[in-house]
Amino acid sequence: METFNEYINRHQTIEAEVFNLLSEYSSDDEPIEKGDSSSVFDFILPNGIKELGYEPNTQIEIKYRIAYPVISQIVKMFDRNKPYRLIVVVYEGDDFKEICKKNIGTRKIEIHFLDEFKEQVRKKQNENIKKNNAYSEEDVKETLKKRIKENRLSIFIGAGVSASAGVPTWQNLLECLCVKNGIPKIDSEIDELTKARFIIEEKYKEKGKIKDLFYSHMKDCLYNNTHKSQLLSSISTLVQKYNVESIITYNYDSLLEEEINNNNNGNKKCESIYDKTRTSDLPVYHVHGYIPNSGFHSEVVLGESEYHKIYQEAYNWGNVEQLHALCRNTCLFIGLSMKDPNLRRLIDISLEGSDVEPIHFVFLRRIEYNVPFMEKTMRSFGINCVWYDEFSDLPNLLDDLCK
Repeated sequence: METFNEYINRHQTIEAEVFNLLSEYSSDDEPIEKGDSSSVFDFILPNGIKELGYEPNTQIEIKYRIAYPVISQIVKMFDRNKPYRLIVVVYEGDDFKEICKKNIGTRKIEIHFLDEFKEQVRKKQNENIKKNNAYSEEDVKETLKKRIKENRLSIFIGAGVSASAGVPTWQNLLECLCVKNGIPKIDSEIDELTKARFIIEEKYKEKGKIKDLFYSHMKDCLYNNTHKSQLLSSISTLVQKYNVESIITYNYDSLLEEEINNNNNGNKKCESIYDKTRTSDLPVYHVHGYIPNSGFHSEVVLGESEYHKIYQEAYNWGNVEQLHALCRNTCLFIGLSMKDPNLRRLIDISLEGSDVEPIHFVFLRRIEYNVPFMEKTMRSFGINCVWYDEFSDLPNLLDDLCK
């Protein structure tokens, strides 16, 4: 049972979360006023927030849950206060929306659950950005088409690409390893690197070395539910059509190589590289390690200690290959969130001593980001953002580049 103090603390936490979210989109002359003892609702937007379509005198109320007496109370407060619009954010309880509608009538009262509210705010803001910057987004796509036709390319591949073929995400991969070892689910607040370190140290290390059982379990987890992927096929077509000099992948699996080498419409072949080896074929550099469906595997970077080792080695072969690509070629980042600190560090290094001109391109799903913030951040790294709305749009977007 939650104590009163715990309830107050949680309510204050939710209030702060809503305040910070709204603050991202309000301008200097659009204050978000916190309700005091004389106020009826938790937040008042006296000038509204234009970016979100909130008119002046829009007010926000945070509720623990929605129930019959609460609905009646909200309606009475609205009628007494007469705000332009009241937005109620609920963070617990059952879905009473249909009942709410009957009691609200024609009043401008909206009721949203917290996650729904956050998604609605980001979607509304991103729709405005898309509408206002429609030409600039098209310009980015036209620039991309021109660059991939005229320049050497490197393609950076992240977890989103393999996930499209059924390979588990990093978090799900760790959960799979936990299941295989009978480890209870680890607290979701603990980051993945720390989780991985715990799992490896607890179950897979013996006398300082990782046991073969680890790679057997990893292979089972990686390939257990794989299927055909349109995204892999689209990347393969892009590789066959343009001057791709290298592929950098942070994934362990061999699915992309299999797709490229089995492409009946192209002559390019690729080879998986997981050390300082050179090849006459197109290299696919597995900078975090390699575990193919069959055949030899390399050591992998999964846990915290292995990741720290990459940071410490100034001339780590994987870092060298990434810098080589970033400094020489136009780079396409696909299936990456761009949050990896080592990748961001290498991009920064590649920019030293040169003006920041956006020559690289990252493909990002619009709904997952604060668009203007991400645009500015990526531009500081010399990267253009190419936006898409649904996961199914990305293969079509890549196919369009090959026309």
